[in-house]
Amino acid sequence: MNKRLKYGLLIFGLGTILIVGLVSFGLYSMEIEDHYGELEDFFYKSKSGDVIINRKASEFGIIEKNWKRISVKTKDNSPTDLYNWIRLNGLEHSNEIYRTKNNKTDLKNITYPELVQLIESSELKLITGN
Repeated sequence: MNKRLKYGLLIFGLGTILIVGLVSFGLYSMEIEDHYGELEDFFYKSKSGDVIINRKASEFGIIEKNWKRISVKTKDNSPTDLYNWIRLNGLEHSNEIYRTKNNKTDLKNITYPELVQLIESSELKLITGN
């Protein structure tokens, strides 16, 4: 093989990989946007272990995130998809996501009033809200 053919195949291969990568990333982003809509900000800014609070209903849950979905795990129920948890009874409620400033705070065995007290004492920082 001559040098021109090798460079041509190399450039063609790299171009193909680049195009496939960009299309894959675009499809991934479209799926997140299609599922969560205006809540995609919640998906991109949250991490597993963050706390989501619905102040109107006095409820909270801990976020469990994988590469495609976010589940909200409450004390009473099994994990629920973020989209369904935010739109309780078909109505969208105001929600906020908080993260612990230090990882020493245990949020698994906490009540709603204790959580509000942690927010007021600045133990948790606001990540995003709607």
